[in-house]
Amino acid sequence: MIKIEFGEHNFSALRKHCPMCGAVESSPLLRVGASSFDPQELCMNSCRKCGTAYFVNEQPVLGYNYEGFEQNYWFNYVQNGAGISAMLEPLFSLEKEKSGSLLDIGCGFGFVPHFWKEMIGGEAVGLEMSSYGRVGAEKLGVNIVPKYYSEAAELHGKKFDYVYSSEVIEHVENPEAFIKEISQALADDGILVLTTPSASVLLPSSDYLLLLATLSPGFHFFVSSADAMRDLLLRCGFEHVVVHDAGHRLFVWASRVELPTINEGFSDWPIYLDYLEKLSENADQHVASGALYRAMKDCYNLGYFERANGFYQKFKPLVREKFDIDFDAVEKPLPRLRARKDLDNENFPSWIGCSLLYAGLIEGLNDSSLDKQLRLISASIETMQKEIELAAQFAGEPAYFINMAIKTHAEISDKAAKAGMLGADTNQAFILRHPDDLKNKDVCVFAAYSSHLRLTGAVVDYIDNLKANGVEVVLSIAVDDPTKPFDLSNLSSASGVVIRKNGGFDFPTWSSGLRLLPEIWGARRVFLANDSMFLLPNLLPDFLEQMRSQDADFVGVTESFQQAHHAQSYFVMFQENALREPGLQSYLSNLPVLSSKEEVIQAFELTLLSRVRFDFGLSHKIMYPMEELFPGARQEEYGNLNITHTYWDYLVGRGFPFVKVELLRDNPIKSNILQWRFVFEKSGCSIDKAVQHMSTPRAGRLTVPAGESAAKEHPKKTKGRSEFQIILSELNRVRLNARRRRRERRHES
Repeated sequence: MIKIEFGEHNFSALRKHCPMCGAVESSPLLRVGASSFDPQELCMNSCRKCGTAYFVNEQPVLGYNYEGFEQNYWFNYVQNGAGISAMLEPLFSLEKEKSGSLLDIGCGFGFVPHFWKEMIGGEAVGLEMSSYGRVGAEKLGVNIVPKYYSEAAELHGKKFDYVYSSEVIEHVENPEAFIKEISQALADDGILVLTTPSASVLLPSSDYLLLLATLSPGFHFFVSSADAMRDLLLRCGFEHVVVHDAGHRLFVWASRVELPTINEGFSDWPIYLDYLEKLSENADQHVASGALYRAMKDCYNLGYFERANGFYQKFKPLVREKFDIDFDAVEKPLPRLRARKDLDNENFPSWIGCSLLYAGLIEGLNDSSLDKQLRLISASIETMQKEIELAAQFAGEPAYFINMAIKTHAEISDKAAKAGMLGADTNQAFILRHPDDLKNKDVCVFAAYSSHLRLTGAVVDYIDNLKANGVEVVLSIAVDDPTKPFDLSNLSSASGVVIRKNGGFDFPTWSSGLRLLPEIWGARRVFLANDSMFLLPNLLPDFLEQMRSQDADFVGVTESFQQAHHAQSYFVMFQENALREPGLQSYLSNLPVLSSKEEVIQAFELTLLSRVRFDFGLSHKIMYPMEELFPGARQEEYGNLNITHTYWDYLVGRGFPFVKVELLRDNPIKSNILQWRFVFEKSGCSIDKAVQHMSTPRAGRLTVPAGESAAKEHPKKTKGRSEFQIILSELNRVRLNARRRRRERRHES
């Protein structure tokens, strides 16, 4: 993922003049990290005079013509990258009869001049230097001149009723020279029509993928403000200028004569859909499938359901024959989609993820089974996420529609649950990131809860350290509302991610991951872990080496005799013999959701060890058994101990790499934890991240300390604070009192 950071940067600006107004006064705005196709970090300033944002590097633009890009980009563009309706929108916004001639500057594949020729009947010429313009000329049969206007002598002296240029001006170094040059082709009463990204998007609060598309690092020199664009057109001799800031794009109309009325939004859908129908007859499968995908999507969104289904019925056989994607058996292409390491749009069209969504929606209109709808929508979610992660900069459609897919999944899941189709776990769950091959690997299924749709730094460090020690991590994350987008930007170490509606605590959260990803059972070892522990990284390598050296089928870390003898469930390991046991697979993959923590403990945690031993006939081992920790002690002497609370520091001293979050946050049995910072610092665990983790409010929990006195005595001070923040205050008070008593004793002696 390309990193975008707002604020000061230390780059000494090589480009000091604003490209739009020429001013030199600017302020650092943001920086963009290196990417797989552009190794340099890019820095951007904001012009204090006109508000334009521009990259200040000496050469910020690679362009579309570097090796390995332009040869393949056209596949993405024709399949779904080109927003044809968005390109036509500013032309159809003009309340004027559509006729006359059109010159499209930087026409790309040539859809706009092709539309103008086929549907309007007017003369249309495109200018495009990139190779996909030459491909478009061949595939569409449209006149595309592979030159800049200054070099296209055959066009000089010819005047056009419309000079159109969509998403081009931001790619040129000198926008004023560009406008003056292309204006030579405009008739005296003609209209110049432009679109370009809007600088109003460039805010820290903006959606990441929208920011990335707006910046297009490696492709854009600048992002204009509306005022800068208006002033530029006026300076270039246009007396009538209208600039509409649509939030993410600027729409610009300019003329030397009075402009006609301009409407907002695209309304000429019938002619656009007729154009897509004509385009779907193209002999090239990429052009034809892209047209059919757009047509079924737009018809569905417009409520033209019968026509959407008609396009879908044409789309299905085409993609089955040409791309081996069968919407009636979606599980067949999924392994290929999951295994790819790059976009490869020649073989994996860029519409795949989105088309699976619309296939599911249209199958719903056709009264297909809920199971079929769920399979299509589930496949669409993980495929779109894969497309975003492979190349977010070119995944605008998946980035926009993935949340729609997740909400649709929730609606269908609810229907399936009411119909009794979801088994024991009726909570919505879906794969967001599918892992690579897990066969014969060490895998951790990690259960976490997030109230903020982003895992804390402490949990991420835990996951990163597991990965660094040879353990593939599959996250099963419980959230209160799965339809809200979850932030994966700090989870690059997680091989897989399952999102689940919160409920039932850790056991059904593990169960969701195992049920949705049955390939986990082919691993060499499977660890079940959760976010109830802080990890002490320096102790992890030796600890894992000890666990891996065990011969037992099931290995727990610590045990407890409270209520019944059991292995504590924060970290356990199943080895190959256990993983191949069908009874264990069925049991752990289908755990029901229970309503209270006590029910979960009674039904799952207290019984897991006995089920492993007696129901499934597996051997077991506890790494830190009570009889070894307390040699010679009787069971009744430690029978009521929770050793991870009472003897936490003793365990750490013996190589135990965990400290319970609950111990530091709530300290329910008032253990001595005053030295925890020293232990964390010595063991490589971030104190700041631990504090941040404990300070994160938990849904459904009151922000009060282990004893309620602090909240009762200081209601104003504790209001709105997390449990841990209050507990820290109490601990500080205890420390101060202890120091005061020591001073008093020294004084008395």
